Amino acid sequence: MAESMLTVEAALERLTAGLRPTEAETVSLADVLDRAPVDRAVTATHDVPPFANSAMDGFALLAADADDPRLVVGESRAGGPRPPSVGPGTAVRVMTGAPIPPGADAVVPVEEVDERGDRLVVRVAPARGAHVREAGHDVPMGTQVRLPRRPIGAATVALLAALGEVRVPVHRRPRVAILSTGDELAALGAPLGPGQIHDANGPALAAAVRAAGGEAVLLEPARDDEAEVESRLRDTVGCDLVIASGGVSVGRYDHVRTVLERIGSLDFWRIAVQPGKPLAFGHVDGRPVVGLPGNPVSALVTFELFVRPMLRALLDLPGDGRIHVPARLTARLPKSAPRRAYLRVVVAADPGADGYRAAPAGGQASSQLLPLVAGNALLIVPEGLEAGEAGATYETILLEPVA
Repeated sequence: MAESMLTVEAALERLTAGLRPTEAETVSLADVLDRAPVDRAVTATHDVPPFANSAMDGFALLAADADDPRLVVGESRAGGPRPPSVGPGTAVRVMTGAPIPPGADAVVPVEEVDERGDRLVVRVAPARGAHVREAGHDVPMGTQVRLPRRPIGAATVALLAALGEVRVPVHRRPRVAILSTGDELAALGAPLGPGQIHDANGPALAAAVRAAGGEAVLLEPARDDEAEVESRLRDTVGCDLVIASGGVSVGRYDHVRTVLERIGSLDFWRIAVQPGKPLAFGHVDGRPVVGLPGNPVSALVTFELFVRPMLRALLDLPGDGRIHVPARLTARLPKSAPRRAYLRVVVAADPGADGYRAAPAGGQASSQLLPLVAGNALLIVPEGLEAGEAGATYETILLEPVA
């Protein structure tokens, strides 16, 4: 590996070193899904569940009572009136989730009794506590509940609701400005003139930002004009991060690099990664700026490797948030030997082995978007190898669910 090329890990360490999580804001429980929770403990102000209740439809009774038949003296249903007490020789019909009547210490499922009018014969004697959910068996009152460091999902919403939480503190979504550059860019939907292409990077990176938990601010693309690039970069006040695509290399019209050096600070790196070797990092008025390659595939892959972890750091979330699994490669995939390759593959469960298999999603050229769409994972082939070999197992990063 060339001395001048950083490893992926070294580049990522530099990118995230100075980042601090965004401040907290409070949102309603209805709006908390997929938000990053603030690291704090939620105190349970009551038991969850708040009362002992039945885990079955059946009859509540005293387990030690051997009298049969028993008199059914009433019923207990969820949300209903207070049920009558249970004593020797009696039972109360109880529904799933309904309170256990006073005096009862067990529930017999309906399948294990014979009903004879208002009398009951128990065919299977219950143990004390059978089918009884005690108050607080999930979360006792006073418990300090600390939410996992991951975006809030439906199960956490259910727990917060059960605890009676109405407003929830979360990290503010990082605002990310996205700038595409190049004279060749045509507006979406506009007819293409000679040498023009549609701007794929802007909408794609905006979608990637939102998927990672950020708020995308899509700037008007800048032509290959130094003054226009400067104007766009300065027009990012209030943003936590700026992403520029294109214009970060050493070409005559690569003005992003020039502007960053003049009005801010710039580190320009070559990273031992395929696709997406060149990457620029600097600051404008204190705002971090990441310059990604202009090729859409390279831009999206380097976003995944470098910008996504930056956004998660701003949300006080660890790592990249992706599932990594080993997968057996089904066909040989050549690569650049000095660089670590992230190849586009389709990962599927392997019914003939304990694990997964990875098939090429199509061509691996950085100019081919279709394989990135067709694939659901990036297969990592380390530095020093000339190819991923068929039959060998490699680490993969899952970008979509496995079929």
